[in-house]
Amino acid sequence: MTATGQAMRGDYSKRSTSGQAFPILASKGADGQQRIEAAPDEYWEWKKPGVPPILEKAGHLLVSMGQDPSTARLTAVASDERYVGQGWMPVTGLNAEQAKAAAVFLNSTPGRLLILRHPGKKLSFPFYNPATWREVPIPDLDNPRIRATLAEYWEATRSVVVPQFRDGYTDVRRRWDTAVCAALGWNIKRIAELGKMLAREPHVRGVAYGQWKA
Repeated sequence: MTATGQAMRGDYSKRSTSGQAFPILASKGADGQQRIEAAPDEYWEWKKPGVPPILEKAGHLLVSMGQDPSTARLTAVASDERYVGQGWMPVTGLNAEQAKAAAVFLNSTPGRLLILRHPGKKLSFPFYNPATWREVPIPDLDNPRIRATLAEYWEATRSVVVPQFRDGYTDVRRRWDTAVCAALGWNIKRIAELGKMLAREPHVRGVAYGQWKA
């Protein structure tokens, strides 16, 4: 797991067209990554000849380095392709199916709660460095049943535009929770209750408890 954004400063430059450049994930927040399938939205170019060394750190799974817990949509995205990012940190060592499974778990209610246990800087806009992500436990992705069950739900929801966190416990979030419960043998009713409670948290909902919201 490597924070590639800082490594891209200096020897790399942003380009408006692809050409010899390579795609990266850079968008954040409400207008950033909107589906669990990673969608590159910028092109960068190495200023020196040869293959850009930063691509050695590309991953099928990318996790957020920080986000508004109300307006953001996803904590992790995955793809059949390997990418690097600005504000999105690639996780190396996972194949595409493992990455898809991990993305479903990290976007589920249990995954988000585990991530929120280690917020950096402040709860209203947490920052997640590599050390933070290393502390987040995930299921055994070497287990074929667990991996296949979670990855199946990634495939089923890859084209769904994911609502913002403040939009509540939506259908796609319950589907991810269902996948986690099916893979790990957990109680979906209990996890769904936690999902609804998380959606009502002031930092997630965007208003204080008892305050009216349209």
